[in-house]
Amino acid sequence: MAKMNIAPEERPRVKSECLRLLATLRLDPARTKMISGFIDTYLKLNAQEEEIFKTEIVKFEPVQQEVVAGNRH
Repeated sequence: MAKMNIAPEERPRVKSECLRLLATLRLDPARTKMISGFIDTYLKLNAQEEEIFKTEIVKFEPVQQEVVAGNRH
């Protein structure tokens, strides 16, 4: 993920989409947490990006919001 050369303005959206897709996989909680941790590690957001990210995840379906929020470090 770090080598993907994501445009800075797209970083929060890319992270939210990765986590939304992860939520749709309906994996067991341990695997979901491990993959979520990988995404958090390799796509760190600064404070401003984090705010944009939070506005993106509120658009998710409630179940997806729950999975994303429950696996954030």
